[in-house]
Amino acid sequence: MKKGTIITLIVVVVLAVAGGVWYQYAYGKTWYYGQVGNMERYEKQPDGNPTTYYYIINGWNKDGQHKRMEVGSVGGHRFVKGRYIRVGWSKAKDVVTYEQVQRNEIPKKALRHIDQQANR
Repeated sequence: MKKGTIITLIVVVVLAVAGGVWYQYAYGKTWYYGQVGNMERYEKQPDGNPTTYYYIINGWNKDGQHKRMEVGSVGGHRFVKGRYIRVGWSKAKDVVTYEQVQRNEIPKKALRHIDQQANR
């Protein structure tokens, strides 16, 4: 192989790795666990689309780090107060997904904080 081809190949590989690291940093999801409280607000959508209901979720990740997030419902569905929720959060897009989980699916450090908040 020619020297120029090898250098080009190395540059392409380095750029691909750097791009992958940046993408994971900005768009990679961190999962936060919390419990649904009261609805904070709602927005009626135009053109007959379903209403979006918003909830403030105090969530903790598997390491016990806290994040306060506003989560909007999809499809006009309301959350059920007291249910456990797992929220996918990224630096670039904030809340990207959510789902209901069972208590036994929540990491211990996160569950400890959720229980402390509930006892306040």
